Amino acid sequence: MMFKYICILLAVIASEVIAKSMFPMPRLPNSCSQTSVRRDIISLPQDELLRFIRVVREMHRRGWMDGFGSMHDHISHQIHGNEQFFAWHRRFLRHFEILMQEIDPGVMLPYWNWGTYWQSPVADPVLTGAYFGGNGRPGDNCVVEGAQARWGRNYPTRNCLTRRFRYGATTGAFWPMRAVRDVMNTAKTHAQFRSRIENGAHGIVHLGLGGDFETMYAPVDVLFFMHHAMIDKIWAEWQSRDPLRYRNVDGYDSQRIPVTANSLMPFYSEEVGTALATNGPGYCYVYDDIPAAPSGAMFRTSRRANFAAFKAAVNNTSEQQAPEAVADADDTTDVPAGNEFHVKHAFNDTIDFRPPSPMSTEWLRGRHMDVAEAARMQALVNNVVAQINTERRQQRAAAAAAAAARAV
Repeated sequence: MMFKYICILLAVIASEVIAKSMFPMPRLPNSCSQTSVRRDIISLPQDELLRFIRVVREMHRRGWMDGFGSMHDHISHQIHGNEQFFAWHRRFLRHFEILMQEIDPGVMLPYWNWGTYWQSPVADPVLTGAYFGGNGRPGDNCVVEGAQARWGRNYPTRNCLTRRFRYGATTGAFWPMRAVRDVMNTAKTHAQFRSRIENGAHGIVHLGLGGDFETMYAPVDVLFFMHHAMIDKIWAEWQSRDPLRYRNVDGYDSQRIPVTANSLMPFYSEEVGTALATNGPGYCYVYDDIPAAPSGAMFRTSRRANFAAFKAAVNNTSEQQAPEAVADADDTTDVPAGNEFHVKHAFNDTIDFRPPSPMSTEWLRGRHMDVAEAARMQALVNNVVAQINTERRQQRAAAAAAAAARAV
């Protein structure tokens, strides 16, 4: 038995060494010369959107997307289903963003607000040829439209970038922001909040898009980073409600060792506490509608980060064809978060909204997720969607009564 554990440990160490050799590992800045703003991808002016697209295409050309996919895949069990989830992914996004800024210093990572089109995600411009493409084509599931059209990947095997929507032509519903905010209002500890978001709103998007997006090497797809920027934004909003949340974490890691602000994040070997504030040293960003963490509330690290810079070693991704120029989106207006009455969808207003379908036990276990928590979150989102439908019916009845009164 001991030999088995030693072999597993050696395999993990070897995988980290391999992943670190695949793409650059820049240092986090020691301080922030300025604090930048991450915004909704839909709100970006066309010139900023095109700059972002040019940068991620260049990252793909250099092989960095394969490196991110490999890194995330190799340590997936350490960063999912436990309290490393939020902090580690915040650090991972910042790694991606720093490499973006090595190509174009003025570019920021945007977030994808999937709550805007939660009821009918296929209507979301982000999942069209105007942005990052939608479903893979029949037969091979290759993405053939948008900014990632005909992208290839070398990890874990040589293939095209794929998506395979959960129900063939559709993803199924995602979570409405009202359900997300119900979790924000009821979760009192980091462990509670992480578990409820990871096993609910987070997982359903990965399952809905399918293909590469529902694997542990999902970071080969740029949408992964925009989806997780939305998850990071949700965490940042929850943190903003209590200054203590910028200093404290609780719960356990993958080995059932208690996680504290001084625990080290896998791969990066930096303290979890260094990632607790988006505007803290090295992170240097805020979200467009969330207040920055007060400087007095931030965690203070007790040790310097232990880094070595690595040069990129993978330059030969199997890019099959450059995408066509990205067209203007048909509709770039936004909907205030949580405004489910005016949510954008493709259904008749007289038809009730549908909640997302449950994630299967097999799917959840294959991704280090909590089956029991997912069931609780399914009940929560079902209840929220039922409330929304009741209110919409009441609203329609009131409008009909008013119209009848005017007709008299």
